[in-house]
Amino acid sequence: MKLLNNNITFLEWDILPISEKREIWNHYWNPYEPQIGAFTKREIVDNLIKSIPINALQCGIKSFGWGVYMLFIIVDNSKIRVPKQFSDLSVNKGVIKDWVNKDEAKITFN
Repeated sequence: MKLLNNNITFLEWDILPISEKREIWNHYWNPYEPQIGAFTKREIVDNLIKSIPINALQCGIKSFGWGVYMLFIIVDNSKIRVPKQFSDLSVNKGVIKDWVNKDEAKITFN
């Protein structure tokens, strides 16, 4: 795959078949070297933020082990709806349960 070693834009990412996306997150992105693919991951998160009409407290992409990447959105109200998937990546909603201090919170993920 020619795109494997390149940073690609969201438009390039979004039109890839799921098999090629899976190849990238399974064999190119590395949870121990998060800078690999950082441009593409940032593009995905930025486009997720643009696509949802909610005021999220935090949005991002996280590795949960080799080949398991997931987008996350943290909100302060459990009634706020978020998409289950975005550009073939699962989206996990986190809800603030308690503020520990002004910069830290306890979060429950669905």
